[in-house]
Amino acid sequence: MSFSYPVAVKFSEIDMAGVVFNSHYLTWCEDAKWAFLDSVGFGPYRFAQERANALVRHAEIDWVASLQPLDRAEIRVSVTSVGASSFTLCHEIWRAGADPILTATCVITYVWVDSDTGAKADMDPALRRALAPA
Repeated sequence: MSFSYPVAVKFSEIDMAGVVFNSHYLTWCEDAKWAFLDSVGFGPYRFAQERANALVRHAEIDWVASLQPLDRAEIRVSVTSVGASSFTLCHEIWRAGADPILTATCVITYVWVDSDTGAKADMDPALRRALAPA
């Protein structure tokens, strides 16, 4: 399963080196995660109704190229694993255009949490099925 989320690099996301400040990559991945989950029927409003959430447990980012102001990027989201209470997404961030370039890879593990107690919980079986490879 693969999903693509577009990003337009804003001047406000640029640091003193003239490239995207690193924390913005995680923000983009969070936006891409929600868009991806919404595409499989588990958007933020469903999470709120079910009193559960998928919170970041672990994140790793590898940067290989820079993004600059006004670049267009594409975040390609794919599921790499699904467990009883967690799932892992790979976010590949590509500079869009005639010659796309991989700029970063973010691998993030999310844990299913009961919103009322704040405790880890078994993931919704319907979400587990929606994330499972076809």
